[in-house]
Amino acid sequence: MKRSLAAAVASFAALQPAAEAAEAAGIDRVWATELRARDVMIRALYMAAATSRLQVGTGIAYAFTRHPLAMAAAAVEGQAASGGRFTIGIGAGTPHTRGEFGLSFDHPAARLAEYAEIMRRAVDTEDGLDFHGRFYDITMPGFRFGHPRELLDSVCIYGAALNPLTVTTLSRICDGLALHPFGHWQGYLADIALPSLKRGAADNPRGAPALATWIIACALPDAGRARRLARAQIALYAAQPGFASFFETTPWATTAERIRNRAHLGSGPTDWAGLGEELVTDDLLDGVAIAGSADEVADRVMEKERELEDLGVDELTLQIPGVALPVSETQEILSSLVSAVSR
Repeated sequence: MKRSLAAAVASFAALQPAAEAAEAAGIDRVWATELRARDVMIRALYMAAATSRLQVGTGIAYAFTRHPLAMAAAAVEGQAASGGRFTIGIGAGTPHTRGEFGLSFDHPAARLAEYAEIMRRAVDTEDGLDFHGRFYDITMPGFRFGHPRELLDSVCIYGAALNPLTVTTLSRICDGLALHPFGHWQGYLADIALPSLKRGAADNPRGAPALATWIIACALPDAGRARRLARAQIALYAAQPGFASFFETTPWATTAERIRNRAHLGSGPTDWAGLGEELVTDDLLDGVAIAGSADEVADRVMEKERELEDLGVDELTLQIPGVALPVSETQEILSSLVSAVSR
């Protein structure tokens, strides 16, 4: 199973040393992330430039801020710039995130699937693009990318998903799926996500997509501090109304509802650290995250990999918590996790 890292950090300066350390530690891939003040493409390629073997990816690039042809161009030229080590991961983001940008992305499951289909057609075409769908209408005679076919054929498109409808629709188009950090929970993965993937994959002309599952992970000498940081990240995610349906499939539906009711999305700052300490129970924390000392995390990661491999998962992506994380501490937390899970 591939082991990767999601560098979900505000600090740009921390990316290069994290990528170098990940490569030296035998980690397969580092995914960059984006938010209001981050550009995921630049971040991924910055890490590729600092390494020679490490795979890099966008985990995720927001589809609602880019036209699908612009995203296809980034996929192609990112692959060229990285020497074939680039994977483009796309996603619709949460309704809250889209609202912060003042942009809509209605019917996100169907729209993102159509978006990915346009990207694939654009990469594959040699003689123009003619697409008339539900959300996009594109006519470009003579359109093609001026790169060798060998490079174009290596372009890899991942779609981010958690909702079962999104998993199914993206499985028909994408080369891989990236499951949100809650999606690895065994009850959801085995009973909902994997059957949804199988339904979509039956119609994918490129074969069943690879599956990468994210998980919040934090390894520090102070195990209590690592767990506090993970609690804050879980609280932030659980507060998003879009994840309510996921929690209905788990033992933590009531806890998630309490977190949503106490958060202030769109109406002011929330003390995520405080909310996490108050409402994220040990059971919830250990059910959806891995946090503690280096030895504890190393053991849990191997245990989780065995569990996921038995279910057919291809890659485990460890995402450090980024909420309530001072920039000055980012490098320490990244380094500690890389050291704990080095191969």
